[in-house]
Amino acid sequence: MKALQLFKGLADESRLEIIRLLQQKAWCVEDLAEELHLAVSTVSAHLKKLQQAGLVYPVKVQYYSLYHLKKEILDMKLQELIPADHATEDDAVETLRKKVLQTYFEDGKVKRLPTQNKKRWIVYLEIIRLFEAARIYSEKEINAVISSIHEDYCLVRRELVEEGVLERQNGRYRFVENYAEHPGFYQKIWRESMGLPNN
Repeated sequence: MKALQLFKGLADESRLEIIRLLQQKAWCVEDLAEELHLAVSTVSAHLKKLQQAGLVYPVKVQYYSLYHLKKEILDMKLQELIPADHATEDDAVETLRKKVLQTYFEDGKVKRLPTQNKKRWIVYLEIIRLFEAARIYSEKEINAVISSIHEDYCLVRRELVEEGVLERQNGRYRFVENYAEHPGFYQKIWRESMGLPNN
């Protein structure tokens, strides 16, 4: 998203009125035109600019489109819209993380795991955040933690063991806090893609 396009999209009274209405619910072009006493073509032009600015998106419903507001854009702070002079490693990591969360997560859960290795590791990092240090988990408990993010807990559990994140012994699991000291397959690819050194 470009900040300049966003500000241009907001720089019109009619477009601000459209945003106000879209905050309440999704609207079609014709209903917006009637509500605002504007021509359909005028509203369509305004919606096109708002869409280019990343503020709205259409959803096709039978023979017409309903326009929705991207409310998360309006929740952004001004500082987040101003580009930094130089992106740091932390910026790059967080940018990719946000992109993956927006693409693959819905209501806190992942319906499909990314096929791209570095993106899959980012999903796994979200699962890893849920593990408690120094706790011994039963298989049922570890499955419950994983399935809160993704339903295929068997696959994720196996790969987290292979990555050295989980240690399995006698049907019990322990979170390995220093797993990053011996990065596994997915983590190595993620670190290399981010320009981070592998231990």
